[in-house]
Amino acid sequence: MQGIKPAKTNADANQLLSELAVHALLHLQFRRLATPSLYSRQESNDILQKWLKPKLKSNRYKLIKKPLKAITQQAKGESGDLEALLERCVGAESAPVQPHLDSYLLLINEIEKKLGTTVLLSRAEDVDLSHDENGCLLCVLTQNLNDHFGSNNEMRSPISMLFRGPMSQRALFLGAIYANNTFTYSVGYQDEQFVRITLELA
Repeated sequence: MQGIKPAKTNADANQLLSELAVHALLHLQFRRLATPSLYSRQESNDILQKWLKPKLKSNRYKLIKKPLKAITQQAKGESGDLEALLERCVGAESAPVQPHLDSYLLLINEIEKKLGTTVLLSRAEDVDLSHDENGCLLCVLTQNLNDHFGSNNEMRSPISMLFRGPMSQRALFLGAIYANNTFTYSVGYQDEQFVRITLELA
């Protein structure tokens, strides 16, 4: 799996997203000045969506394609407010919001490195509890990981995970989740060998 991108890349993405947001908002303001009637929120959304659409295909904005697509998707529907979302991007100091699936994969990669093991994927009833008897077992209890994430890689439902191993390894496993800004966990079962948790958004 790929590592986290350097801070400079994130800074460049922030600046590019901020500049694009300013240009989009200026475009909307110029349209308002040229029209005597007031635009509804939906009309403003449509104007901004139409202006932003070709930017999603432009190589110039390749660096911010994911966050830009996420923003335009969030604004769809009657309650969406693309103008407000773009205003938040202007001068934003934090990195563009990372899709939940990307954050999950980075977390799993971190846990695998700390434990020196490979995370398995299996239905709860099919888990081989004797797997790697001299090491530890960590299994995501699902038949299909995609069932837990939506089309924009947002987390739609919690994920159950089963761990077997010594307390020192268990502490590393749970500590990695505890230190994560995107996810949290609740313990469903634990004994001297096993702990079963539910991973969900913080």
